[in-house]
Amino acid sequence: MNERPGKAQIGELSPDAYRGLVDRLPVTMRPALNQQLSQWSLLFPFEQNRVASFMKGIETFSPSGLGAVTAPLWALEKKMGVKNWNFSEANDTIENASQLARSEYYSEWRREVQKVFDTVNAAAQSPAPTPAERTRLILLILPRNLPVSPQSVWRQWDPRGHEIKISGDSERLCELALQGQPDLATLAAQQGGVESSDLWLIDAEAKLRSMISNVSPIAASSLGYAALKQFRDRFLAELNQAPKDIQATDEIIAKLRLESWDGWGLWPEEIANQPRLRKFVIDLFLSGNGALIFSNAFVEWAVAEALRRARPRTIVARFGMRSKPKPFTSIAIFENQQRVSSLPDVDDPENSAVDAVILARYAWLAASRYPEQQQTLCICVSEHCDSAYAILPAGKSLDWSPQHPIASEELYRWLMAQILS
Repeated sequence: MNERPGKAQIGELSPDAYRGLVDRLPVTMRPALNQQLSQWSLLFPFEQNRVASFMKGIETFSPSGLGAVTAPLWALEKKMGVKNWNFSEANDTIENASQLARSEYYSEWRREVQKVFDTVNAAAQSPAPTPAERTRLILLILPRNLPVSPQSVWRQWDPRGHEIKISGDSERLCELALQGQPDLATLAAQQGGVESSDLWLIDAEAKLRSMISNVSPIAASSLGYAALKQFRDRFLAELNQAPKDIQATDEIIAKLRLESWDGWGLWPEEIANQPRLRKFVIDLFLSGNGALIFSNAFVEWAVAEALRRARPRTIVARFGMRSKPKPFTSIAIFENQQRVSSLPDVDDPENSAVDAVILARYAWLAASRYPEQQQTLCICVSEHCDSAYAILPAGKSLDWSPQHPIASEELYRWLMAQILS
C-alpha cells in the first residue's frame, strides 16, 4: 500500500493562498515557511498542522496589529542590512544561514524571531480543552553484542527514572513488543490516521523490520541503516562532489533534495512507495550529525527528527555495531571508507557500546524538549546487562519494587498496560 500524500488544503485555504500571509512577515522569516508550503504533500501531518496553526494565528491580526508585533524584527533586519544580501526567500539555504550567523545582531535576531512565533502561535490557540492522551512509548534497545558497562550504563540518565533488573532473556522484550498479543504495530494501525504512521522502527541493522514483516507500510515507518546501504553509498558520492563554496554547495544540496531517486532502484522495499518517508531520509542525511556514515548516529538523529517533525506515538529504536574507522581515511569529510580503503571492515564493540549508551540518552533528551514528554514512557534496554532504565509519565509509578528482577514477559504485559491505559 502506498502512502497517501498530505491534504491539498490547510484549514480553508490552499498552500498557495497562504503565501500571501507569508509575504506580510519580515524577510528572514519567509524562507522556512515558503519551503514548507512548496513541499506540502511531503510534510508529516504534525508539520502540516503546525504550519496551519501559525497561518491561522497570522489571520487573527489586522495589518496594523501584525505590524506592531513584527516591527522590532523589521527594524532589526534594516540594521542588519538584509535588503542588500543575496537572501533566498524561497528556501532555507546555507548562504542564508551564513549571512545571518555572521551578523553582529545574530543573537538579537534569534530572540526577535522567537517572540514573533510565540505571539502568533498564542493567537492561534483554541480555548477548547484538549482531550487527555494515551501514554506514548519510546523503546530503545542496546543489543546484547554491545559490551555495555553495568556500572555506568545508567549513570547519566534522568534521576527520576528507575533501573529495572530483567530476569532471563532480556532480548525477549523487544520480540514481544513487536510480535506479542497485542503488539505495537497492531495498536498503531488501530490508533493512527490513514495518512501517517504512529509507529516508527529505527534500526542500525535490519532486525526490527523482520519482526513485523507482514505489517502494512502505513502502520509502521521503518528506517534501517543497513537496508539503506545502496542509497547511502550513492548519496554520499553525489554529496562529496560539492566544492568548498557556499553557493555551489547550496545548488548541489538543492538538487539532492529535489532528486526523486526513483530511477536508481536504490530504495529499500519498505520505503520505496512512501515519498514522505523518502524525503525524510534525504533531509536526515543532509542535516549532518554523522547520520550518513555512523549507524548509531543515524539511529539517534532519526529518532530526534521523527520526534520533531512527526511526533509519533511510539518509537522503537535499536542501536548496533559499527566498524572501526580505517587508517588514512577521513570520516571528518564523510569519505566512504569501504571505497577508499581495501582493508576489511572490523567490528568495534567497545566503542560502539560507548556511542550507543550516549546516543540513547540523547534520544530521550530530544523527546524531553516537547510537551508530549509528560505522557511518554521511555524504556532503554541493555540486553548485555539484562537490565533496563524506565522513565515514567507524570503521575505514573512502577507496579513492583525496582529492586526485584522481573521477567521480560511480565515487563511486556506491564508496558502494554501502560500504553492502553
